[in-house]
Amino acid sequence: MKRRTRYVLVLVLAAVLVNLPLLHATWTDLRVDRSGVEVEATVVDHRTAGGQHLLTFRFPEDIDPDQRTWSADVDAATFDRAVGTGEITVRVVESDPAAYRVDGQVDSSALLVITLIADVLLVVVALLLWRYGGRRRPQLRAIAVGDVERCPPGVALDRIEGETYLVRGEVAELGDDRVVIELADRSVLVLLDGHRNPVGHQQAAQVHARLI
Repeated sequence: MKRRTRYVLVLVLAAVLVNLPLLHATWTDLRVDRSGVEVEATVVDHRTAGGQHLLTFRFPEDIDPDQRTWSADVDAATFDRAVGTGEITVRVVESDPAAYRVDGQVDSSALLVITLIADVLLVVVALLLWRYGGRRRPQLRAIAVGDVERCPPGVALDRIEGETYLVRGEVAELGDDRVVIELADRSVLVLLDGHRNPVGHQQAAQVHARLI
């Protein structure tokens, strides 16, 4: 796999992971709007902290037979009313109690802000990789002075003697009389000149060759 392709795949995976929480939250909100029903949940705990008014509640058993507790940050008026009555109105998807929205809920923008910052950073990284990571030096040409050999993964272009070098890297292309070995920022086209190449595509290989 070429280096730029690897960069693209890593960036795409990172973008998916970064945006997944926000996409999930947005999808949950849509489900609540479309499929939710309003129920009266029982307040089981309440507290204020750092300007937040936090309620802990349980749904009726027909909504959540396991009687798990859920929580939400609400505005001050809703908080006082819920504490006084012991109940809070919640819109919930009946088949999925985790998908809910509480009456008077205060939505935080932290997730959106964090996601936008992460996306901007990914764009900056992508631009830098496109600008600098994609630069490649001209391809070298060489004539093999021995058979191509399997070797541990790694990259090398070490002078052995005169114009003879040890070329080590990943096989990028194969031909009957040639092989292209990928280095960090360039590739070497090695003409086999009658020598053998038992190494397959995208496998680590090394060969002693004379640069031309």
